[in-house]
Amino acid sequence: MSIDSRGLRDAFGRFATGVTIVTGLKPDGEPVGVTANSFTSVSLAPPLLLWCLQNDSTSFEAFTLGRPFTVNVLRADQDRQAMHFARRQNVKFPLGRATTQSGRPPRIDGAICRIDCEVVAQHAAGDHTIIVGSVLGIEIADGPPLLYHNGAFGDLTRRASAQRIESWETFGGDWF
Repeated sequence: MSIDSRGLRDAFGRFATGVTIVTGLKPDGEPVGVTANSFTSVSLAPPLLLWCLQNDSTSFEAFTLGRPFTVNVLRADQDRQAMHFARRQNVKFPLGRATTQSGRPPRIDGAICRIDCEVVAQHAAGDHTIIVGSVLGIEIADGPPLLYHNGAFGDLTRRASAQRIESWETFGGDWF
């Protein structure tokens, strides 16, 4: 069976995802940031997450073993920042309106969550590298998330009857 890349993109696009900007520092201290929706939790104990970076990214050297990075989960009105950091260009700051601390990756102002990490593993996977980060700290703010679905940005409309689900803490049954 032959799978064309456009069809595969369309299929992957049917899965709604959150949108992040992952920031880091190159070895010379230059701040970098890339838009990523390939982000997910891996483990609570130890606290790990992963995201994927294109192998030919000009920011790749900022995300090698032992380097710090920050995952900035974007708020619903931050689609302009998402597009800015998705483009291939040399200088992405200060448009991203980021806050920096000496030796730490930039933090995108207005993000609804920031997760500070250190790269603990990399795994080659086709034209991308899976980057595993050990979570070192978190900062959470209120606000609706920016979502990406079917090639467009959107936001979450919560059902009026929706209740918060604590599935990992209160699930008492069998999975099957």
